Amino acid sequence: MARNNTIDEIKYNFDQGARGNRFDVFFYLPVSFGEGGDARGMGIRVESCELPGRSISTTSFKEFGAERSMPDGTIDDGGTTDMTFICDQAFADRFIIEAWHSLVYSADANADGFAQKQGNQIQPIFSYYKDYIGKIQINQNRTDHRGGDDSKGVALTYELHDCYPTDFSSQDLSVDGSLMKFTVTFAYRYWTCEYNKNVHQRSFLNKGRLILDSLLDGSNILSRFGKEGKVRRTLTNLDTRSSQLNNIFGGG
Repeated sequence: MARNNTIDEIKYNFDQGARGNRFDVFFYLPVSFGEGGDARGMGIRVESCELPGRSISTTSFKEFGAERSMPDGTIDDGGTTDMTFICDQAFADRFIIEAWHSLVYSADANADGFAQKQGNQIQPIFSYYKDYIGKIQINQNRTDHRGGDDSKGVALTYELHDCYPTDFSSQDLSVDGSLMKFTVTFAYRYWTCEYNKNVHQRSFLNKGRLILDSLLDGSNILSRFGKEGKVRRTLTNLDTRSSQLNNIFGGG
C-alpha cells in the first residue's frame, strides 16, 4: 500500500474545518477615552462580524488583439465593516459606541470670542483624526484548541487599523420580547492579518497508521523465515480495513 494514499493521510490533511462561530473581538478605543489603548471586553457580545477582503484595482490595456487587465497602482485595502451587538440590560456597548461616535464631531472650540464651547450634532466641530481612531482585533479560533499562546488556539488574527464608528442603526421595540441588537458600521483605513504558524501535529490515529506500516514491514521480514503466522494475518486484516475506509473517503 502506498503510504501517500492512506486514510491516515486524508485525516492528516483535512481536519474538522474552520467554523464561523469560533471568534473573539477586542476593541482598542482611542487614547482620548483614557484607557491607554487597552483592549475592552465589549466584543464578548458581538453576534456577527466579518473578515474583510482586499482587491487590486485594474484597468484594461492592450497593445494589439484582446485586452488584458493590468494593475493601475492602487490597492483597495480599507473601507467599512458592520458588526452586530447583543444588548445587555444596561446598554453598555451602545453607550461606548455612541460616546466613540460623538468624539468625531465634539471637539473643543479654541477660537477667541467663539460662543460655542464644544461641538455637537447640531453644530459639529470635528476633532483631529488621531483623537478618534482606534483599532479592532478579530481572532478566529481553532476547534481543537491547538496553536498560539491563547488557550482557545488562535488560528488567524485580523486587525483593523485607524477605525471609528461612522453610524449605528436604529432599534425596534416590540412586545415579542426578543433580545435587542444594534448594528454599527466602522470605517477603517487598512487591515493586517497574522496566521498561526504552528505545525499541524499528527493525531493518535495518524501515529497509529505509522505504527501499523512499521509492524507490517517487520512482519515481511519474519515471513522470509516462515514465522509470521497469526501476527501477519492480524496485521493484514487491519490493513485491509484501513484500505476500505480509504476507498470510502475517495482516496483509493
